Amino acid sequence: MIRPVQRCGLPLLLMAMGLTFWGLRPFRQSEPLPPPDPFVDRVVLFERGEGAGFGMDQLPEVVLGPPRGGGRLAPSQHVLSLGGGGSITLEFVDNEVWDGPGPDFLVFENPFLVEPGDDPTQGFFELAKVEVSFDGREWREFPHRVETREGCAGWRPVLANADENDRDPTDPVQAGGDPFDLADVGLRCIRFIRITDLDNTTGSKGTQGFDLDGVAAVHSCRHQSPAPSFQSR
Repeated sequence: MIRPVQRCGLPLLLMAMGLTFWGLRPFRQSEPLPPPDPFVDRVVLFERGEGAGFGMDQLPEVVLGPPRGGGRLAPSQHVLSLGGGGSITLEFVDNEVWDGPGPDFLVFENPFLVEPGDDPTQGFFELAKVEVSFDGREWREFPHRVETREGCAGWRPVLANADENDRDPTDPVQAGGDPFDLADVGLRCIRFIRITDLDNTTGSKGTQGFDLDGVAAVHSCRHQSPAPSFQSR
């Protein structure tokens, strides 16, 4: 008697044993990807304003990664000066910032207070406005007032310093810096941040304008699908 050929028995048996049919190699599920770091990953565009220069020789690394704040009474030197009216556009490449409870990201400058540092209104502040976008084309600007500094970046001292302490740079209380909530501009998710100096101070030559140390996401996750890239002007 001629028996019918069993076409599926061997592959099923090998799969049950954890082996592939063609190579007899162990079958392993892919390892989960580690979470992306919470910091901006790329400088998309830097439009230097008048008096810019400090930190340009360290671009882009100087504005990527964790902050290196100087604390309440001293300015950090780990910064890029945008110059009067200067602007920088940054991108989260492997993750995106989403709207969670409270602040969703922090912008770090290098403001400092007058000793003893117990009056947040007395100090040296270089302010900037902040805009956000998911696709790099449509932008939302955070409401701000230079007179009160409300909604501006550049007036809360930066306490987290990756070289000197273990303060969490994604915790608004521990890290310092200026917090921003996506709910204030009606967006649920963003990948791009644009920071523009408001030209409200005059620093020394090469150090004018907003001094950017870094940007950290408070709420972020890995991209679920590819997103469009920013097109430079």
